Amino acid sequence: MSPRFALSFALCAFMLRAGVAAAQPADEAAPGVDPTPAAPGVDPTPEASGDAEPEVVVGASEAEPLDPQGNEAPLVEAPDHGDSALELPGKTYYFVGLRYRTIIIPKFMVNLFGDGGRTVVVHSGGPEFAIRKDGFEYNFGLWLANYAMDDTPFKSTSDTEKAWEIVNSKLKALYITSDFLWSQEFTPAFSLNYGAGVGLGFMFGDLNRVQAYPGPGGSGDYQRCTGPGDPDPEFCGDDNDHYGSYSEPSWADGGGKPIVFPWLALQTGLRFKPAKSFVARLDLGFGTSGFFVGLGADYGL
Repeated sequence: MSPRFALSFALCAFMLRAGVAAAQPADEAAPGVDPTPAAPGVDPTPEASGDAEPEVVVGASEAEPLDPQGNEAPLVEAPDHGDSALELPGKTYYFVGLRYRTIIIPKFMVNLFGDGGRTVVVHSGGPEFAIRKDGFEYNFGLWLANYAMDDTPFKSTSDTEKAWEIVNSKLKALYITSDFLWSQEFTPAFSLNYGAGVGLGFMFGDLNRVQAYPGPGGSGDYQRCTGPGDPDPEFCGDDNDHYGSYSEPSWADGGGKPIVFPWLALQTGLRFKPAKSFVARLDLGFGTSGFFVGLGADYGL
């Protein structure tokens, strides 16, 4: 091919290609993109100004958390148990209330120390304060017990048959005690309590003793002597002055009336807590004063 013919062929091809390009519609510019072509050798990206403030994203630290699907996850608030009976692990609960106990001193316990006697029923009660955590509680009590007993024949097991006396008691005890109780929970409202109680009782009141002689009623029927030799010289002797309104001295004065008395008991019972603000308790036990059954009612602080 001659050079002139090749040049003519290239020129025709160039013109044909330009015509086809002009016939096609122009592409739409992408949003935000300047369609003006940059000059050769010039970077179209604008340079950042030296004093331009950095862009701050407001509220980025307060953005709501997203769930796995990308939606905003709802905030989870701490549960409010209100007045629920449920007790949370590791949390301490406080209660204040009252207790009542009936103490039964059976005759067979009295006969461990002497002959005669009777079964004595002791009524007691007072305030209490409890601290409870993880199913264990300390229950502190300040309560008064009335050890009253009507006229009863009694003598020491080591005394002779002529040493019978009529004894009556107006003794009382102010107890300071603490019960240490574990709980076996059946439901948040019902539990089985078990544990022990310890404390000390401070005794006061009169313990009267009067010499006695056999009455007409036969065995076990004894009457008060009115004085030495009266009415039965054999039983109403002059070896002591236990006549009239004689009151036994306390230990401090050389007598047999106790000043203090220990409270040691093993106990069990039921605990009923229908709500956070109220607890009821049934107490059963045995200790140094005999058997006891009691009730407790406390307010949750």
